[in-house]
Amino acid sequence: MDEGAGMEALALGERLLWRFADTFGQCAANLLDCRHWVTYAVGPELKIKHFLAGNADADERCDYEHHFFALDPLAPERCLSEGRHVARLRDLMRADLPAYEEYRRCFLARHAIVDALEIFIRSDAGLTVGCSLLRHESEAQFSPEECRRAGELKPLGDFALSQTFPERQVSLEVISRRFPFLTAREIMLVQLVAVGLNNKQLCRELNISLPTVKTHLLNTFRKMGVTSRTELAAKILA
Repeated sequence: MDEGAGMEALALGERLLWRFADTFGQCAANLLDCRHWVTYAVGPELKIKHFLAGNADADERCDYEHHFFALDPLAPERCLSEGRHVARLRDLMRADLPAYEEYRRCFLARHAIVDALEIFIRSDAGLTVGCSLLRHESEAQFSPEECRRAGELKPLGDFALSQTFPERQVSLEVISRRFPFLTAREIMLVQLVAVGLNNKQLCRELNISLPTVKTHLLNTFRKMGVTSRTELAAKILA
């Protein structure tokens, strides 16, 4: 594959993930009559790694990301570790836990959030995307019927994400079989490059520094016989 086709393959990976996240978020918001939403990538340790798309207030999202994500009852490490793939905030807030009271008083009340509904999408290749639907002051809390509709939407999201990034191309197991000389960390890096993550996002996803990301990339390029992220992505998505 030539360089021009390689650039096209890399751009495709970047566009596909954002397009899926944006389309799913808009569909969920329309289905559940919700004005504000945000989608994000979930890392292997079940933490939010980076936001993908959405129309949630920027200050609200920044406040959450820098100060309150660890207190959120709907955080992916809480929900997914308990097998919850659709969860409503009002069902999980516990008055007996001081941290939740701090979350209620210092974050929810500050931003006039009255309820939230979380949907977690997972592809056959192991990629996970979360979608937060937010209701604010003057809006009603999510009803049991709306939670049921969100539950019906989830398998459609699973299928769409699986079709966007097929297991036969980007699953860790397939990459490992195709390139057995790569280390476990390099295999994960190859997957993330193929779906379009940039170096800054790789730092957050793998919890390593930018120089370490660059070192891993160079080692991976050498082992796979490529000279750039473009060629690497093209080799996986071909």
